[in-house]
Amino acid sequence: MLQPLKRLLKGLFIIGGVVLGFLGFVVSTSLGLECFSRRDVAGKVTAARIRRVRPGMSVAQVVQILGRPYTMLSVKGSGTHTLNVRCNDQEGSYAAAVTDTLDIAAWMRRATADSVVHICDVGDARAHDRNSTLTYTRPVAWAGRYPMLWVHFDSSAHVSAVYAKVYKPYSLLDDDVIYSLSPPSEWNSKVDHLGSTFD
Repeated sequence: MLQPLKRLLKGLFIIGGVVLGFLGFVVSTSLGLECFSRRDVAGKVTAARIRRVRPGMSVAQVVQILGRPYTMLSVKGSGTHTLNVRCNDQEGSYAAAVTDTLDIAAWMRRATADSVVHICDVGDARAHDRNSTLTYTRPVAWAGRYPMLWVHFDSSAHVSAVYAKVYKPYSLLDDDVIYSLSPPSEWNSKVDHLGSTFD
């Protein structure tokens, strides 16, 4: 009678040890990767330059401060949210990878024009806002942490918000918003933890 109980306790002890060992491995690996930070940042981006970008600036002013972005994206919206319009399995968007010869200001004029076709147009969505985003960073493969920076423009092609975030793909913790310059009514409207991330 005592022998089966001993075997059961021994089995539970072994299983508990394996589970605790695995959890310890996951936590220690996650914490170790947290320290392995890399970045892929475009243009002349530094913390001080990011802070110089203000709401209402034109795309030309932003490019003069931060340099050329990696990518640009314009999405149909209604002013407060994005319409997830899909046509031929593609989102209602207008995107471009930035090259040395691409005229960014001309692209922005085309992207925000009421006549632009964002892959497909449905109903009166064509007359709604065209919100555009310049992306100044790229995800970094195998990095424990990497920053992302976006400058958002309204349909008049002027800055509406600036966001920076540190992604931690292998962490059990949430990603960190390190900078947010947006209208006061929005969540995280005044966060500034750029610190050494962009310097």
